[in-house]
Amino acid sequence: MKIGLIVLLSLSVLTGCWNRRELNELVVALAIGVDKTEKGYLFTVQLINPTTSSQATKKGAVGVTIRTVSAEGETLFEAWRKLTKLTPRKVYFAHVQLLVLDEELVKEGLKKLLDPLIRDHELRNDFYVVVAKNNSAKEVLSILTFIEPIPALSLQSMITSSYENFGSVTAYKFDELLEDLKTTGKELAVTGIKVMGDPNIGKTSSNIDTSIPDSVVKLDNLGVFKEDKLVGWFNEEQSKGYNYSQGNIQSSTEILKCPNNEEEKMTIEIIRTKSKMTANIYKGSPKINIDIEVEGNLTDAECKLNPTELTVLEGIQKDLSNKIKSSVKDSIKASQEEFQSDILGFGSTLHRKEPSYWKKHKKEWNDIFPSTQSEVKVTAKVHNTGTLGKSLKD
Repeated sequence: MKIGLIVLLSLSVLTGCWNRRELNELVVALAIGVDKTEKGYLFTVQLINPTTSSQATKKGAVGVTIRTVSAEGETLFEAWRKLTKLTPRKVYFAHVQLLVLDEELVKEGLKKLLDPLIRDHELRNDFYVVVAKNNSAKEVLSILTFIEPIPALSLQSMITSSYENFGSVTAYKFDELLEDLKTTGKELAVTGIKVMGDPNIGKTSSNIDTSIPDSVVKLDNLGVFKEDKLVGWFNEEQSKGYNYSQGNIQSSTEILKCPNNEEEKMTIEIIRTKSKMTANIYKGSPKINIDIEVEGNLTDAECKLNPTELTVLEGIQKDLSNKIKSSVKDSIKASQEEFQSDILGFGSTLHRKEPSYWKKHKKEWNDIFPSTQSEVKVTAKVHNTGTLGKSLKD
């Protein structure tokens, strides 16, 4: 009797794979795009072509590996579900690598837009987020790419590579964006992306059948947000200055003028950075201190100099410090005067370092921030001048 009861109870918890779906019933989405329309939203997905992608990759026929499908609806979720009228298979979103948001759409705000993306159980939160600049999200996701045959994977690699090796973009993931939206005293900085060339040609296979594509997708600079709305764009130097202030630069390049001829240039490869932001209250007003440490190598010198000489090397280090300091201060000036957006996180730093001041003034921070004083200190060291000592001009 007892054995029989145990068997019956055991059977009750063996529910099996009640929501199982076969692979031949699904089509995998690798990227999502959202655009603003007169009726509401245009929801675009970049899909792997399940029948020809493997053969196409082997044969080099890149264009047939993906398909881009769009549907329009009054709400984002309605547009999402209308995809079923266009695809014979259920779209599977667990492998999404990229979310592209329309520039005009994010000028109106992110929060109401993101709600269905947060609620969906299939979507993970580790995909990258970018803003389509001067193009629709649909156009960005329709461009066929060379080298990497799957455009979504190509864009994902571009984001990580540019972030790690140049530093004017951010590799911003969806979960990080959500966390920053909830953080007081720190606004969003999201990478822009745009189409160079004719988007209509870019969506055809002829675009990748030539050594010089007619249309390519290019990463742009950082979009500046205030609260949850896009308010403008940094230029390249301001974008790098922002990333220096945050300690985000892993590797980059800085161009310096030669000390004896300003028309000739030197290139410094940045190999390591560290940043620390602190705050203090002086005479009742906040002041932010940004300390940045930079290490680099001299990789290119057009001019006549010997960097192995101590005085020459010290001059290079001083010029490098001033160049980076100028970029950071330029990003601070733009955020305070042009955008009035605390994108660098001065308020967040005050919250951590001076909690009593922040508690008292956080509701008026938007008024205080534009006039908040800051000091930037950059310490630069150039360790390696390569196997060549003197320049070839010597």
